[in-house]
Amino acid sequence: MKKYIALIMPLLLILCFSACDLSKTNNDITKEEEPTVNQQEEQNIQQDNKQDVESNNPQDDQQNTESNKQQVDQQNTENEQNSPVVNSDYDPCVEYNIPIPVETHTYDNGDKLILVNKQHAITEDFYPTDMVAVDGSLSTNQGLYFKREAYAAYLKMLGDAKEEGINFLICSTYRSYDTQYSIYHSYIKNYGLEYTNSISAYPGRSEHHTGWAVDITSKAMGYGLDKNFINLPEGQWINDHCHEYGFIVRYLEDKTHITGYSYEPWHLRYVGVDVATEIMSKGITLEEYLGVA
Repeated sequence: MKKYIALIMPLLLILCFSACDLSKTNNDITKEEEPTVNQQEEQNIQQDNKQDVESNNPQDDQQNTESNKQQVDQQNTENEQNSPVVNSDYDPCVEYNIPIPVETHTYDNGDKLILVNKQHAITEDFYPTDMVAVDGSLSTNQGLYFKREAYAAYLKMLGDAKEEGINFLICSTYRSYDTQYSIYHSYIKNYGLEYTNSISAYPGRSEHHTGWAVDITSKAMGYGLDKNFINLPEGQWINDHCHEYGFIVRYLEDKTHITGYSYEPWHLRYVGVDVATEIMSKGITLEEYLGVA
């Protein structure tokens, strides 16, 4: 039974992430076009992952992390065994109109400032270290994992926000290569390649794969992801205070020419308090801070 659960869990998580991510809106997408996940699917996801997201007890963190890594490794192995033979001349950068990476990270050394974007990639088997399970009651999705340091900072931020009458939920944190692959291709199927590349990362180019990124939503946003988040009390509070806890708004409104992505007021990246404070106070991107813009 555990074997079957491990095999279907990535697919179920993909359904959850897709429902959350595909609720992003702009002038090109109407509400009627946005895919949704029905209540029964969400109940199934919660049932299949209840053993992975218990109470965030520190004594269980290591066990949860190892269990998740084993599931990811097993899935990657099976995918590799079942993958068709690809022509050696095939170039995904040409097919998907994405840049050839200038740098590719093969393992996680714990660097909070690891740069992952359209030009800086990570390998398919890259797995974040020191991950902990997210409390399911704090998220719209179940079975999520987050870097320990980033999660601790998020919990402090959430606690302080609640004291001021502000509440929000996690929508997405760590995503595997396979999950991102499915999300990316789902966007292509629904909205085409050009638009997809402005809002979604090709697998191996997503910050979510590092374990340092988090998407935030709220009841007022319908538990989806929308640029209007910045006009809500929750979005404005996060924009004003996230740096105090080590987070930055990663994709700024006037920096698309640098980040390659449209404005995402819900997408935060953990970089530590000092760096976050400098980045947010200057209104710059992580690329600019690192000198690679």
